[in-house]
Amino acid sequence: MPSASNRAHRGLPFANPMSEAAVDRMLDGLRLRPGALVLDSGCGSGEMLLRALERDPTWRGLGVDLDEDAIAQARARAGERLPGRDVRFEVRDAGDVSGRHDAVLNVGSSHVHGGYPAALGTLRTLVADGGAVVYGEGYWREEPSPGFLAALGGATEDELDTFGGLRSAAVAAGFEIEAVAEASDADWTRYEETLAANAEREGDSDALTYARRIRERRAIPGGTDTLGFALLLLRAG
Repeated sequence: MPSASNRAHRGLPFANPMSEAAVDRMLDGLRLRPGALVLDSGCGSGEMLLRALERDPTWRGLGVDLDEDAIAQARARAGERLPGRDVRFEVRDAGDVSGRHDAVLNVGSSHVHGGYPAALGTLRTLVADGGAVVYGEGYWREEPSPGFLAALGGATEDELDTFGGLRSAAVAAGFEIEAVAEASDADWTRYEETLAANAEREGDSDALTYARRIRERRAIPGGTDTLGFALLLLRAG
């Protein structure tokens, strides 16, 4: 059976709180050559890579993820939306991917490259000079309380940065920042309330525990205004 998180995300385009409009704006800014190769490392169910490839019929794609259920969904979506296109989805450790790509997508998946901020350095090695990276990462909007960190499952404050620190780390890794989008309070509410409701409809113990944790975290002080999420459109210098 797919994980509680996988099932809770059914019907949502992305496994993060960004709006579809914000994601589409970032993908519009890729500006790649004909025949470009786009890598999505930690692609999940593939929606972001498919949207990128829909922008040019000559672009090629590779999506990698260790979640077999997510990759199965990605392959099915690709067959329906991009029949005959050069796009592959592989059950594979993103850390094993090498070579230079015209663009790399890594959204909510920095852990596949050693976590923030190390992932930014790895992404720079995977993208060609002048290429684009769409990077999505969480950050602290406010200093997290011990209770909030515990509610995230035992997270530590040093796992994330401030928004300013996130931007500085991207520049230090060799990128120019071309555009930024942040999830709004409304985006977060829509995302997390949908996750909880989906999990509650599943009804099994794992799904109900997943939903309860979301609702309990949102109810504690700072539960809805401590954690942020941003997309950065980066250009490799």
